[in-house]
Amino acid sequence: MKRLDIQILLYFSSNDLVKLLKSIEVLEKTKLLTYFHFVDQSEDTKEFTKVKDIIEQSKKNIGESIKITLNKQPNYGFGKGHNEVYRKNKDSYGDSFIILNPDSIIHHNLIDNIVKYLEQLKDVNWGLLELAQFPSEHPKYFNPQTLETNWISGAGTVINSKAFENIGMFDENIFMYGEDVDLSMRMRMNKYKILHLPNAQFTHLTKDTDVSEESDFTRINKQAAELYLRYKLSTDKDVERYINLIGKDDPHRKEILKKFQEMKKTLKKRTYFRRFIDKNQDYTNFRWVM
Repeated sequence: MKRLDIQILLYFSSNDLVKLLKSIEVLEKTKLLTYFHFVDQSEDTKEFTKVKDIIEQSKKNIGESIKITLNKQPNYGFGKGHNEVYRKNKDSYGDSFIILNPDSIIHHNLIDNIVKYLEQLKDVNWGLLELAQFPSEHPKYFNPQTLETNWISGAGTVINSKAFENIGMFDENIFMYGEDVDLSMRMRMNKYKILHLPNAQFTHLTKDTDVSEESDFTRINKQAAELYLRYKLSTDKDVERYINLIGKDDPHRKEILKKFQEMKKTLKKRTYFRRFIDKNQDYTNFRWVM
């Protein structure tokens, strides 16, 4: 393994970027060349200039084993945005690449720990390796012996490039929220293992831990995505059950259902996956309700 590539999408992320870059500056030195591909989707000239200045200043303090690039593209959302970055850079990538949120602080030994895991897992048919979020992790289970888990969070994940292409990459019908679960389910349906890496840690400075403080945009997109995932991977009854949880007096009900209808229009194929909704790992209960 000669290099590691990390994709980071930015959307008015200049404030978060300062903290992330500080953590990159103090990463432990490795023989591995690590590329950080920053791509700004803000579609705002002033924001891009601000981001560029912050990165150029940080480059002065970064070692030779770390390379940083900055580009911009339209606001494609999360899944399509990462697909586009991958398409443009995949010819220079190795067997895997990483996606990371900009509101992250990388722990000093993260790169070294990722490399150790990749070496240990070289004979395992894995598709996704989830980085551990410290100190607050998603309330979901992983097997401490096998490291297997049902789905990964796209906030920080190592992706097997071949598996990613084999299953069709991120579903571009999903603008934001739920695309990581959809990717996980399709990996599992195609017999790729989904693993959690407890010793590969980063801090995710998420703003959505309290659902009572979610923005209207966040809530509408999350719940529309949940309906879409149920429609795509489960049954009509499961779709109806979730619609019934959205009260008829809910001020966002109309927008949620409208967005759901728009998303499913371009879905080419429904594929039932009986383990999508599991009594022990219901995605809705574990991620969006607690």
